[in-house]
Amino acid sequence: MKRIMTLTLGALTILGAHAQLTIERCQHLARENYPLIKQYGLVEQSSKYTLDNLMHSWLPQVNLSAQASYQNETPAFPDQMKAMLTTSGLEMKGLAKDQYRVQLDVNQKIYDGGKASSERGLTEAQELEQKAQTDVDLYSLNKRVNDLFFGVLLMDDRIKQTDMTLEMLNGNLDKLQSHVRNGVATTADESQLRAEIMTVEQGKTTMEWNREAYKHMLEILIGEQVGDRYLVRPSATEPETNVINRPELRLIDAKISTLNAREKSINASVLPVISAFGQAFYGYPGYNTFENMINRKWSLNAIVGVRATWSLSSLYDRKNNLSKLTTARQQAELQRDVFLLNTQLEASHENDEISRLRELIASDATIVGLRREVRLAEESKLRNGVIDIHRLVERITDENTAAQSQIIHNIELLKSIYDLKNTVNQ
Repeated sequence: MKRIMTLTLGALTILGAHAQLTIERCQHLARENYPLIKQYGLVEQSSKYTLDNLMHSWLPQVNLSAQASYQNETPAFPDQMKAMLTTSGLEMKGLAKDQYRVQLDVNQKIYDGGKASSERGLTEAQELEQKAQTDVDLYSLNKRVNDLFFGVLLMDDRIKQTDMTLEMLNGNLDKLQSHVRNGVATTADESQLRAEIMTVEQGKTTMEWNREAYKHMLEILIGEQVGDRYLVRPSATEPETNVINRPELRLIDAKISTLNAREKSINASVLPVISAFGQAFYGYPGYNTFENMINRKWSLNAIVGVRATWSLSSLYDRKNNLSKLTTARQQAELQRDVFLLNTQLEASHENDEISRLRELIASDATIVGLRREVRLAEESKLRNGVIDIHRLVERITDENTAAQSQIIHNIELLKSIYDLKNTVNQ
């Protein structure tokens, strides 16, 4: 029995958690549902291919070729020398004009001046920069989620208050109808009150449509049905610090890291490259030219060695290229300063807005209480047969307006706090 109760409580807890939806959960779902989230995998995949190619550059570079040619002239001995060699019994035919070769070339890099290493560092820096850019793009979703989430909360609270107002109006309508039957009030008074009820109901219908529109857009954004799930009202707790921790700053850092990696690549490009090479071919003529002039036979030939190459033309633009990188770094630092200043101004404005709303909320309860006292006094007159429907409707409207204003201020405070959290990323 105890086991069954434990399982039942666990199931109820899971169902309760599923029936709730927090703003943080919505932000997470929106991020996971947004198509741009696939960019992370694509960036990693592209970077992996590039790094693999860089590793391949250290493998032996092998080329296989075949060649057949015919030339109008070939090296030959002078006629006098041919006559002398013939006299001694050696026939010197000379090189044939048709020549053939099947060749294998192998080149192994020994030292590349740090080019591969700098390119690898540049690729990794570019990957981090692209991911940082994706972070920035996805971070903007939080603001959209906040707008929709608090939009639903606002409409929920306003609809509840409107229901309370309708309850008051209908209650007074019942009292008024009793007075109409007793001849104390006129049907015109009843019509005026009914018209007010219908007007308030129209306003409620508009609010319900707005709530459904907010919910529908939120569902599209998070990729899940909201349905009847309860949206958990977040606490009105301000961030502990206004230290700015936005992904835009990490993007600027990543851009500077990419520029530093480019500088290493430029410095590496002006260094020499040393490699070992080997060449082997089977064909005619070979390296033994004199033997080939006599026999004209195909032979196997090979050569190995070490080669150093240095592209001096890369020195021409090195200074300008490095200067461009220095300028780009200065621009990135300027972007950081501008972003920090604008963000600090935005955070300051939001802090002021939070202070303003807290001050308004402090007086909202008093205003609603005073409006309620006035409305109750008018309702007391109605119960006692003093009929002034126009004045009663005004007092109910005044109380409803004050209550609606209190609701709006409360939701605006929550939204302003979360706007501030989003601004500083705390």
